[in-house]
Amino acid sequence: MEDKRCGRGIVILAGGKSQRFQSYSYDKCLSSLNDLPLLQHTVDRIAEVAADEVIVAARDRKQGEAIRNRTTGNFSIVFDYLNDFGPLSGILAALERTSCYQCLIIGCDMPFINPEVVELLFDIIASSGYDAVVPRWENGMLEPLHAVYRRESTLSAIKNVVVEGDRRLSNLLAQLDVYLLPVAKIREIDPDLETFTNINTPAELELHHDHDHALQTYHRSKPVKSD
Repeated sequence: MEDKRCGRGIVILAGGKSQRFQSYSYDKCLSSLNDLPLLQHTVDRIAEVAADEVIVAARDRKQGEAIRNRTTGNFSIVFDYLNDFGPLSGILAALERTSCYQCLIIGCDMPFINPEVVELLFDIIASSGYDAVVPRWENGMLEPLHAVYRRESTLSAIKNVVVEGDRRLSNLLAQLDVYLLPVAKIREIDPDLETFTNINTPAELELHHDHDHALQTYHRSKPVKSD
């Protein structure tokens, strides 16, 4: 069977400071959903995607150590080094580390990300000349942190917006040639669009504890890799 891997990378952003999770003992990325950290769910899901490299962007070495201690998986960790630039800081650090031509950029709080949807995003960018493939909802809202980007053009654009002092993802997208993928196409794969579900508050975390018998079944059904 032909190997689908062709310079694909996956970047998971874990360094954000969620004000709404400050009362928790751990960062949001390490908050527990069905006895596993949110980040672990995301790592396990994207492990099904044919990719050459997975990078977790952490806030600092202290958070990176906590991630290593509480999660498992084949990923490397990079550290944000720009202050007050939000997710752009983690994206920049990861893109500078990787040599992959195309990278999926996602948040650490997406426990239901759908590997088939990710494959669709990669397939579109690989067969086109676009700098990025970003899902767009019917109301015009975009999903820039559930999207695939070309490394070189995106890295250059991030450096430009940093010089301008603008941390908005919309400004980054404005400097790229972006294909806006209608979510209607994604519904053909994921009818309930669960792939976009992210956990923003402790209340949402509790809600999905009840929702997710499916997650427990998913983890139990995963084959155990031998050493």
